[in-house]
Amino acid sequence: GYFQMADSGTLFLDEIGDASLQMQAKLLRVIQDQTIHQVGSSQSLTINTRVVTATNKNLWQLVQKGLFREDLYYRLNVISLEVPPLRERHDDIFLLIDYFLEKYSHHLDRPKPIIKNDALSSLTNYSWPGNVRELENLIQRLVIITDCNTIEVADLPESMRFCVTFGKCLNRTLAQFEAEYVRDVLASVGGNKTQAANILDIDRKTLREKLKIR
Repeated sequence: GYFQMADSGTLFLDEIGDASLQMQAKLLRVIQDQTIHQVGSSQSLTINTRVVTATNKNLWQLVQKGLFREDLYYRLNVISLEVPPLRERHDDIFLLIDYFLEKYSHHLDRPKPIIKNDALSSLTNYSWPGNVRELENLIQRLVIITDCNTIEVADLPESMRFCVTFGKCLNRTLAQFEAEYVRDVLASVGGNKTQAANILDIDRKTLREKLKIR
């Protein structure tokens, strides 16, 4: 049904690594033949569907373990894009926090809270083993439980509160501390690079260069 709905378009299959071997066989047949059979029908329908898949697992390792079909792996692996983990994308953290705050505040019909700089620093220093899903779940939880319009370090889970202290380690260069300060300023203005550059009295190009420092 989804393949038919996506005819002449794109079908996104998330967590393809979790598909059973039986489902993988069906997917391979559809992708190779570009035909589907409706339930209860003996006639096949020709479709033209682009397939995009995503996974958080190493598919080649699953192939070697016999948990993922090798033929389907090569059929899907035409163009591969590897997205770095969230801990390596500090700029994305600010954008995602703002997006999820807007989303769940609107959904729950509550004022959009403001996250204090120390709390933002803690969130950027956190390693995010659960990546974007973990961040989304946290923001949803904070919007639900926060009684006031501000979110502080004390509102964060205990494992994240310590990131403020240990994140300010003294074995980094001056440029790294400067970059951290720049990211804090950027976070305070909701990711607006023009406004952050004005506050720091630098141009946008210099701002981008300083944000690259880790």
